[in-house]
Amino acid sequence: MPDRIKIGVVGCRVGRSWVAGARAGDDTVAWAVADLNQELARQVAHENDVPRIYGDYRELLADDEVDAVGIATAPDVRKPMVIDALNAGKHVLVQKPHGRNAADVSEINAVAADSGKTLVYSYFMRHEAENRRSRCLIADGRIGRPYHARVHYHYRERGVDYEPPPGREWLYRWGLKGGALGQHGSHFLDQAWYLVGCPQPEWAFAVSHSAFPTTLAVPRHSEDYMSLLVGCAGDITIQMDTSAVIPTWADRAWDLRLRILGTAGTIEFESVSTTDGDIRTGTRRLLDAIYADSDSCADEYAAHGNGDFDAEIRDFAGAIRGVHPPDVSPDDALTFMKLLDAIYLSSETGEKIQVDD
Repeated sequence: MPDRIKIGVVGCRVGRSWVAGARAGDDTVAWAVADLNQELARQVAHENDVPRIYGDYRELLADDEVDAVGIATAPDVRKPMVIDALNAGKHVLVQKPHGRNAADVSEINAVAADSGKTLVYSYFMRHEAENRRSRCLIADGRIGRPYHARVHYHYRERGVDYEPPPGREWLYRWGLKGGALGQHGSHFLDQAWYLVGCPQPEWAFAVSHSAFPTTLAVPRHSEDYMSLLVGCAGDITIQMDTSAVIPTWADRAWDLRLRILGTAGTIEFESVSTTDGDIRTGTRRLLDAIYADSDSCADEYAAHGNGDFDAEIRDFAGAIRGVHPPDVSPDDALTFMKLLDAIYLSSETGEKIQVDD
């Protein structure tokens, strides 16, 4: 194993945060980038002192000095790239959505197992320090038995007659895990599932709307609104509403409230961003008590961020070294993709869908 892990990133638009994380890490080097948009690749390389720039991702994979690769391309082209990287002897970090469906993730996992290389999946909210602390508090029983998570997440991405930017069309095609849930909302669905301990999902029921179709000519647009309820082992339920179009609150860029309810307390995350750049964010914890007029409640509040890409790269490096298992393991990624598949199928059929275990 090298003194420092040389990381290459394929896909510089989303992957630029990984490049910065590799540069910032004590155990990693931002060694190479690859993107068909060479102007973007050169810009990201210049910002992060990256010595090698490629166009075709296969050129990066042929670089013998690259130890590990982050694949941050669109899900409709990502699977063969991940498989090629594993077969080229690289450790791999996969951006979300991790594939088009669970079959994609299952195939990737099988190739990784045969290759003997480390495979890690991305959900960067898991790496944020306050989320880690809250998960530990819940696991230690500080809010009693967690029984329900409720997520309200709306963000302003587009409006009526929206013209998708070049290279971003996949987000607006049904079936590619874009849309309100797949693109951004899934971060907070995963966060809720992670906080309550990643219990096995058992069923899902969902409804979706495409009330604001884009100008993209497709048989079906991705959802701009999704409402869902998930049942998990241990009598835990997760409820979520998410939208890519905020029809009210003209000053809001996004609006998040995520609440974990327990039999003896509550943990609530709040993050509101206004269109002028003001961000109000924090975590409020009601520990060892549920509200009643006679209670003396232990109440905590702490500021938090919105995920941590640098920590995600450190987690990737630690998993490669064998220091710890990855925060988002291949098994976690497969289970969560099965859940997403069930949610989308339910929204198509109007039926409650069982999640494969």
